[in-house]
Amino acid sequence: MTLTISQARRLILNRQGLTKKDAFGRGINAVERAIKTLRYVQIDTISVVDRAHHHVLKTRVSNYQPKHLEQLLSEKRRIFEYWHHAAAYLPMEDYRFYLPIMRGFGASRKVNKKVATEVLARIRAEGPLMSKDFEAPPGKKNSGWWDWKPAKLAMEHLFLSGQLMVAERKGFQKCFDLTERVLPAEVDTTLPDDQERARFYVLQILASQGVSRPQDIAYMRTIASRWEKYKILPGIRGLLEELKESGEVIEMNLAGQLYYALQQDVEALPARLPKPRIILLSPFDNLVINREKLSQLFNFDYQIECYVPEPKRKFGYFTLPILFGDKFIGRTDCKAHRAKNLLEIKNIWLEPKVKIDDSLAQHFVSAFNAYAEDLGCTNIKINVPQDMNFQTRLRSLV
Repeated sequence: MTLTISQARRLILNRQGLTKKDAFGRGINAVERAIKTLRYVQIDTISVVDRAHHHVLKTRVSNYQPKHLEQLLSEKRRIFEYWHHAAAYLPMEDYRFYLPIMRGFGASRKVNKKVATEVLARIRAEGPLMSKDFEAPPGKKNSGWWDWKPAKLAMEHLFLSGQLMVAERKGFQKCFDLTERVLPAEVDTTLPDDQERARFYVLQILASQGVSRPQDIAYMRTIASRWEKYKILPGIRGLLEELKESGEVIEMNLAGQLYYALQQDVEALPARLPKPRIILLSPFDNLVINREKLSQLFNFDYQIECYVPEPKRKFGYFTLPILFGDKFIGRTDCKAHRAKNLLEIKNIWLEPKVKIDDSLAQHFVSAFNAYAEDLGCTNIKINVPQDMNFQTRLRSLV
């Protein structure tokens, strides 16, 4: 079958929880539903405006609070931390499908066994610990296993190989405990075989992404971890053919390429989008993380430039993609000055065909006001150096 690009975008946005405000509801249960639907929320340390995991969830649950994530992780044990295509929060119900990755990591990497044994012994005796708990006492020189760096490396190895789990976060520091003390007793720990695991991930990625090509599924690096040494694209294509024959998956032509979607999601495709609103997305948002797919289906070429040397940046250090309805209309360079309670809009770059009028300006101001409130900022400073008329219009509406 063939969907139009507009229909494909609508399907993607619907599955991503971005077609309407509070698509998952409100409160901690909505946060859990969002994570279950998205299947992962990337963790990132950059906080120019907001850390990625908070930003992603705020765009989908309007009354999201960081404490919701903490409660789901450390109190309710409904989510856990591990590696997806990057460090991420994951639904606890998916735990068993990461066991092969954990075992593969444990077998493929060497670790100082003495240090690892000491780390496990201390955590078993003292309870959850952070890497800083293994630093040498004041006035004493680091030496042997007590040196914080070997201990930190051992903790990360024990975490990635499944012997430790993140029990909580203190500040932004991971606090590790023994897996048997963190993992809820009811969680299924049966090791999935390759076929079961592949089927699970293909179906879950299609469910969360709306439409995907085989290479998009492989891009997420979930069927085979980056430590496994076999090619996965042939297996994905074969499984998609099986799912197509069973009627679970639909194959479609989009922009001259074959995409796949779940039959049930296509049948539930909304007839139209609600009234459009501007959403400022994180550079690590699930919708934009696959830049090639973003370019092909949304005609939006985006790159985060914090990793680009400053002289080579076209836009800014940490620009946010701007979504309006089912189109990306530009990007904005923002910074939250929390000590001053100020959200600074350093610049806005609109896509070439975007028409600036009073209605669009009002949408921008509404989005900036909401974003400032989310960040705890009471003031907004707007600069649009390349378009003073647009800047004046925005400032007059703030």
